[in-house]
Amino acid sequence: MSSRRSFLHCIACCLFFLVQCICCPKTSYSANENNTIPLQEEHKINIGKISKEIRIHLDKIRTSGEQEVSVLDELEQIDDNLAKQKHKLATLQERLQGQKELLALKEQDQRQAEQVKENVRRHLEKRLRSFYLMGRAGVLNVTFSKKSLPELMLFNDSFKQLLEYDQSVIDMYHETIAKLKLATKAQELEKNILQDFVRQAKEEQQALDEIRGEKSRMLSRIRTEKGLYEQAVREMQQAEFELTNTLKALKEKEDNRIRGFFLNKGKMAGPVIGNLTVRFGDSLENGSSTGIIIDAAENSKVISIYAGKVIFAGYKRGYGNMVIIDHDLQYYTITARLDEIFIKEGDRVQSRQQIGTTGDLATLFSKGLYFEIRKGSEPLDPLDWLQENYYPKQIPLPPPSLPDAPEHIDSIEVLTKPSE
Repeated sequence: MSSRRSFLHCIACCLFFLVQCICCPKTSYSANENNTIPLQEEHKINIGKISKEIRIHLDKIRTSGEQEVSVLDELEQIDDNLAKQKHKLATLQERLQGQKELLALKEQDQRQAEQVKENVRRHLEKRLRSFYLMGRAGVLNVTFSKKSLPELMLFNDSFKQLLEYDQSVIDMYHETIAKLKLATKAQELEKNILQDFVRQAKEEQQALDEIRGEKSRMLSRIRTEKGLYEQAVREMQQAEFELTNTLKALKEKEDNRIRGFFLNKGKMAGPVIGNLTVRFGDSLENGSSTGIIIDAAENSKVISIYAGKVIFAGYKRGYGNMVIIDHDLQYYTITARLDEIFIKEGDRVQSRQQIGTTGDLATLFSKGLYFEIRKGSEPLDPLDWLQENYYPKQIPLPPPSLPDAPEHIDSIEVLTKPSE
């Protein structure tokens, strides 16, 4: 009973572990959507644990199945032995009944022989009494008898022969009774032996019944444990399936997040509300523009056009206050000529989160906010990535003067180095 309670406790712990594996990660995921990569690792660990538990329980199911087959084989052997024992017992009981009937017949024959012997004994007593009354064939009998001497002698001889015959009959019945008594004793002994055999057969049958009952209970327990193992495996497989689907969803979400910048091409809002003054590719004093310039009101809100990680936030000669955000897959946005910066290097920013403002400081470099998109070191036209007609028309302004601007820098790594 204690082992059964321990087994059920183990199953309950496994099920509690499954609930924790399924429920707790989902709660964490809902609480912090930016933590998808650690969640994926956590789910992989949990799936590994569940897979290990499934293998352990499958081994237990296989062991239980082997035990079940073994017990079934033993029960089959016990049933076969019980059938043989029942047949043996029936045969012994049949023989015992036959022996009892035979013994009854022998006892009946013995009583009949005793009765016949008694009758002969009484008859012989009468003969002897008659012979005694008649006496011997002496002088007096011969003198006073009406019969002649030869007749008396013949009678005497015949009477003796009758007595001898009667004696032989009595002797024969004595011998017959003695044989019947021996036979009865032998039959009684055989009956006792058969009774012992029957008793032993019943004891063996009872022992086999007890063994069969114990094996049946064992089989029931094994099947119960096997059923619990199978139920646990089904629940763990369901948990593994759900965790795998959750992992797939997280991976898909992470893939979408990583590819999100590319997938949102043409759908993103501009970094600031204002008017376009310089397009991508327009001629500037130091060459073609690799970004766009937006004229915005003072202290305007500047946002990140998409979620990402800040890899640079600070002053850069020729750009002023600048923020570079990594949007994965080597997509970067460069926002320069900021008046104030509200974020720092290493921060994770969300789509349309404010990163700074425009102001008077920007006019030291040129009028307007500078914005650039790069794929690796290749500049891309930002207007292709922003919502259509977000900056519907260009306001012609004199080409901006950037006396302090350096030559075009191709490498983001160089761009993110602090100015000397």
